Amino acid sequence: MALSEELCGILATGIDKERAAHDFYLQAAGKTKNPLGKKMFQRLADEETRHEQLLASWSKQGACPAAVPGGALDADFVRKGRGKVAEAIQSDTADLQAIEFGRQMERQAIAFYEAGAAKAEDQASKDLFLKLKAEEDKHLALLTDLYEYMKDPNLWSVREGGAHFDS
Repeated sequence: MALSEELCGILATGIDKERAAHDFYLQAAGKTKNPLGKKMFQRLADEETRHEQLLASWSKQGACPAAVPGGALDADFVRKGRGKVAEAIQSDTADLQAIEFGRQMERQAIAFYEAGAAKAEDQASKDLFLKLKAEEDKHLALLTDLYEYMKDPNLWSVREGGAHFDS
């Protein structure tokens, strides 16, 4: 299978995004005070690593060059992303702030994979992006549940619709 330069760029950007998300969740796991939050952040870090590996494998199968530029993003994307992660996770960052930053990242990932699916030239690539979008949708739901739980555990436990993160 041969992928276009544009699709290879999307894959390269996705790999960078997944790596940055992993780093954020790992740092958040180390700094959050809530044990449930620690477990959730660690789980998300592990899943982002799996996403990165999936994208890298697809890139390799598609014969993408190793140094393909990351699509429409500027060359400082990774540096800027890591800077944002460092700002978001300070020693005094509250757990809820870290969760909200994670939710923002997941919303961006969902939009990114939707756009990737729309640009995909073949069904297999489209399916890959839609699969990753669905997984990021689940991450957003998990983080939203965790946020609501940590904000008010009593209200969360009686709401309609049930839980996501403990099931």
